[in-house]
Parts: sequence; C-alpha cells; structure tokens
Amino acid sequence: MSLGRHALRFVAILALIVIALASAPACQEPKTPAPGKLRVTVFELEAHGLAIALETPSGAVYFVDAGGKDADHDAGKQTLAPFLRARGVNEVAGILVSHPHHDHFEGARYLLKHFSVKSFVDGGADGPLVDDEYVDLKKLARKRGAECRVVHAGDTLAWDPDLEVTVLAPPNEGVQSKEKDFLNDNSVVLRIRHGRNVFLLPGDVEHGGSESLLASVPAETLKSTVLVAPHHGFFEERRFVEAVKPEIVVVSCQAAYADKEPRSPGELAKSLFGAAGAKVYVTSFDGTISIVSDGATCKVSVGRESK
Repeated sequence: MSLGRHALRFVAILALIVIALASAPACQEPKTPAPGKLRVTVFELEAHGLAIALETPSGAVYFVDAGGKDADHDAGKQTLAPFLRARGVNEVAGILVSHPHHDHFEGARYLLKHFSVKSFVDGGADGPLVDDEYVDLKKLARKRGAECRVVHAGDTLAWDPDLEVTVLAPPNEGVQSKEKDFLNDNSVVLRIRHGRNVFLLPGDVEHGGSESLLASVPAETLKSTVLVAPHHGFFEERRFVEAVKPEIVVVSCQAAYADKEPRSPGELAKSLFGAAGAKVYVTSFDGTISIVSDGATCKVSVGRESK
C-alpha cells in the first residue's frame, strides 16, 4: 500500500509539472542573449509607434526609435524602462531616432531622464516641419551628457566589433518629397550585418524614400534576412519588396486604424510581404517580437500566439 501511495503521489506531481509547462509562455527568452549573439526586439506598444532594442554581442543596449507618449501611455516609462530594469541595465549605449515624429521619439525623454545614455543619433532634420518638442529633446540629450551625432548615407556606427552598422539614408542632400511625407522619406535607414544575417531598419520611408534607396543602394546591399516594415506597414512599394527579399518581416502597428486606409496595415503587410515569401510578424497580433541571431541563423520568439 505504501508503495502504491508513493507511486500515485509521483504521478500527481508529474502531472502538475506537465500542466505548468504547458501553461507557461511559449516563447520566453533569457534576460540576456548568449555571448556572441545579437538580439533585436520590436516592442508591442499600447499606442501607435515604433521602438526597437538591440542587445549587441558584447552586451550593450541600443534603441532605434523609442515609441511615443500620450495622456495614458509613455513608451519610455511603461515599456522600455521595465525592459532595461528586468535585465539589470542602467546604461543605454545609444538612442537613434530615425526621424522627428512623436511616435518615434517621445519615449526617449524618459530614458534620458532616468538612465545614463551615452549617445544620441539622428539624421539632422531641422526647419519648420520639426516640432519644438524634438528640439527640446536634443537639448536634453546634450544636457544629460549624451554624445550627439548626425548621420547620413555612407556613415557607419561602431556599435559592436561583431556588427557592421551602415547608414543607407538619408543622403546628404536629402530626399525630395511631398511636405506631408518629407520627414518620413528622410528617415535614417540602418543596415546591420551580423555574420550572414542582415537586419534592415528603414524607419518610415514611403514612396520617395524607398525610390531614393533603390536608386542609390545596390540591390545586394538591400537584400535582408530581417526587415522591420517601413512606415508601420502602411507601405505598398513592390519594387522595394522585390529588392529587399526579406525572409522575416516585423510590423509595428495597431490592429486597426479607424481613420486610415488600409485600416489594418498588419494585414496589408502579411499580404504584400507574404506573397514575396517572407514570414510576417505583427506586434498587435503577435505581441513583442524578439529575433536572436547567431550570425548564421535567426530564431524568432513572439509575446503571444496569434489568434
């Protein structure tokens, strides 16, 4: 009888372990990537915006864009800072703002105020289209001791010995574009190579910006393993898609926009890039997307399973 009770107890414990494993989040990543690996995280944000974290092979953390801020949500405070604190990170190696639109830069303010930020990079946009709040943000970066740098096509960023980080746009002379698209089309476009893997981060380039890239950058350079979809998926430039030929596409967007067409840029991106053979992930469907590169392959983890 005693042996029977022990056997039953063992079976019960084993069943509890199986249940616990089954109910655990499916794609949890360790707090820091293994040495020599690059992790790129595209955050699910409560409001429209874009924020990307790069954890380099040597352990530094950079942000490319930092999301926005409104009355109810501050991406810097409520998304990016908890990400850093969970990893025990007090120093941000750098923040790069692709272009001065609120949904890309407002979250940087909290980071600058509450963390040591070593560098601040942008494309140098100025003039009447640039909001005073962005001018103030750059002043804050300087006041807090960040090294500020303006980059254009052809520049490189020494973010890690194992990474080749190249600026593909904007050109020194800028991209000619409609006024409403001008800041988007003059986004800083980054190409990050880690071994055989290439990550392309094109900000919010639209027609003018993508045409400028096609005219100035060899197709082989544009070809990418991972692409963060331009302009949150509000993008239909098929020539660009054919040149980039991404294997993986990540879209940072809300599930639906009542005031825009298409209403669901995530669905548009799935159709456009999916037809080109890419696996497409959307933050509003899949949660925060994490991609770990070992230089040869990429492993994708999602915050939740798509419905």
